Amino acid sequence: METISPNISDGYIALADDKGLRIVADGFSFTNEIRLDAHEEYMYIAETTGQCISRMKVGQDGSLSDREVFGPSKLGPYGFPDGITFDAYGNLWGTLVMVDQVFAITPEGDFQVILDDMNEEPARALEQAFAEDRVTPEDMLAAGGSIAPWFASVTFGGPDLKTAYIGSLRGTRIPFFTSPVAGLPMVHWR
Repeated sequence: METISPNISDGYIALADDKGLRIVADGFSFTNEIRLDAHEEYMYIAETTGQCISRMKVGQDGSLSDREVFGPSKLGPYGFPDGITFDAYGNLWGTLVMVDQVFAITPEGDFQVILDDMNEEPARALEQAFAEDRVTPEDMLAAGGSIAPWFASVTFGGPDLKTAYIGSLRGTRIPFFTSPVAGLPMVHWR
């Protein structure tokens, strides 16, 4: 619970290679899922309690540099980014956990909600408690929708990669929908 705070930025990214394990970037607000773009030029980082997506340039040696916020500096009026993935057009899709939204950020940085299962009043109360650095388990448990409470991830599957699956932390099923665009194939599939 201590890390659900707007005042803690102790997250990091570590690289394991033939040189061993080392931290290549730090100072993130609750580092969560990371993804490389299609060309592996940038790493995108979901900063859950930073309420944003950051990105960094990837060096040939695995180093990370030139950190910047990708898209809005705050994703939506409420919400905490968790899982992220790319579609075939370079849009970054993600979830806002506890407020239950799936979003996309275009390559130009525009933010759009794709699926909204937010329960507004508990989401507003959770955001207020977070802003005041006083979130409780009760605040968190009160938030969430009905499709798959606490959206935690979104990924593409199916033969054409046009089925979007939603993972959740409190759900008992994996809901899915047909996406208007295909997902980006994973680099190791090539």
